[in-house]
Amino acid sequence: MPEVLEIEQLEIERPDNQESKIASWLAEIPSNVIEELDLAEGSKIAITLKNGEVSGDILPPLAPKQREISQRILEKDAKFLRS
Repeated sequence: MPEVLEIEQLEIERPDNQESKIASWLAEIPSNVIEELDLAEGSKIAITLKNGEVSGDILPPLAPKQREISQRILEKDAKFLRS
């Protein structure tokens, strides 16, 4: 039986003159799927719905240095990023 994925919706800003409708989510990939597809542990999938079409990309986990930088940015700009 397939597992239910918890997904987080991301908002994408675009210029007012762009008429396309975009919604994106970032989802954890279940460990059994990661193992079956031989993906790096911690990989996620980005799912995008744009103008009635769905696409997805597998995102590998961040390298330790990238994770450190991302965490510093998040901590520094947490209020701005969450508003």
